[in-house]
Amino acid sequence: MQVGGAFLRNEVPDACHGSCKPNQSGWRDQFDKFNTDFDSHQTKFLDFRNNNLCNLKCRSCGPGFSTSWSSEASVKNIVLHQPIDVANLDLSGCKKVYFAGGEPLLNPQHYEVLEKLIADGADPVLMYSTNMTVLGAKSKHVADLWPAFTNIQVHASIDAVGKHASTVRSGSDWATVENNLNWMLTQSNVRINLATVISAINIWWLPELLEYFDWLAIDQFQPVLANIGSDIGISVIPTKYRAILIDQLEKSKFCDQINMQHAVTALRNQDHSDRWYKFLTQQLIQDNYRSEMWFSNLPIKHDIYRQALHIG
Repeated sequence: MQVGGAFLRNEVPDACHGSCKPNQSGWRDQFDKFNTDFDSHQTKFLDFRNNNLCNLKCRSCGPGFSTSWSSEASVKNIVLHQPIDVANLDLSGCKKVYFAGGEPLLNPQHYEVLEKLIADGADPVLMYSTNMTVLGAKSKHVADLWPAFTNIQVHASIDAVGKHASTVRSGSDWATVENNLNWMLTQSNVRINLATVISAINIWWLPELLEYFDWLAIDQFQPVLANIGSDIGISVIPTKYRAILIDQLEKSKFCDQINMQHAVTALRNQDHSDRWYKFLTQQLIQDNYRSEMWFSNLPIKHDIYRQALHIG
């Protein structure tokens, strides 16, 4: 109530000064999007991600966002698995719910929230970040609950298609993902946005992914660019391999998408190729540990082999 009281007095709480300033024009607009009633406990917007339960070990992810990753690496889960008292939430006026994880469709409480929304007579926009490998958990299935909602926006985390999907997003099965995609496309209240993470891990097969999803409207491709300066950022790729990658990005029907343009700019102007062999080592270790074939599928593997042995 201290935070709510501050807003009612037209003040910015101390904890919020990092995102808004007391006399900043329009600063309160960010909090009035759904006409928030700070005098009540009615929930207008729900960001629901209370655990990192996940069935995949995506190479662009890590233990903090996946129980499968943390189990493989034998590290303690970073995210606490704390159940939420859904029954005591007032969701009757809820306008938007965002589900993420981990993998939200594996989270039993995700289904509790949907059932509570239905019981409270709410029809919010439902937003998901999902790896598309599951549509239910135990006895619950979205097919039984989603028809009660008018607007469902699915951000599909798919970084590669076909045989590459199971190595880039370790543990995924492309046939299952494809079946789930096709089912969602039959649902008139579901809109699918492709949320591909572009990194040095998957950029080699990005044209195949873009060709596969060529039937999607351009505003439905919303890629995320992995941190350029990170160990998996595309700037680790040596200059000699970049021209063909840039050409493929620029020829895509999605070339005007902002993060596609950022990817081209980064490949032209940023160089962290001193991390290239560290990046390769990480991928080779994961190949060995998981019995996967990321390196074997890499189109430049023969050139890398020759360089490593100083041949030619």
